[in-house]
Amino acid sequence: MYVLSEVQRTKKPLGEIDFSSLVQKGYTQDEIVTACSWLQDRLHSDTKIFSRPAGQQSDSFRILHNAEKYVISSDAYGYLIQLRQLNLISVNELEVIIDRAMLSGFEQLTVDEIKAIVASVILDVERNDVMRGRTMLDSSDTVN
Repeated sequence: MYVLSEVQRTKKPLGEIDFSSLVQKGYTQDEIVTACSWLQDRLHSDTKIFSRPAGQQSDSFRILHNAEKYVISSDAYGYLIQLRQLNLISVNELEVIIDRAMLSGFEQLTVDEIKAIVASVILDVERNDVMRGRTMLDSSDTVN
């Protein structure tokens, strides 16, 4: 989310974004490169990152049912709202994430726990190429 926020805020290309704050937060170089690769794939695919497709222009958002509020903490739900507003997840992906959270058996999922569910949803989306399902780059891989 940091990378996308920086791209949107600074209007700089990915190659010019300063990732030192992510390294300071404990992210590895492989994780940063993987995030950039995923974002690059999304930017060059049919997926619209900063604008929503026609028919999804509403500023409305999903309200959690009481049972869902019991499982998803308000901070975790706030994180989901941010992802949705940045158009990193679709309405359908949001529903899948909430469904997986409900089936997890946890109570009051934290932001870190919901991030794991989000990652499993957005990184496992159906892709039509041979790289489908690959979520981490090898140390010798580069992002072009």
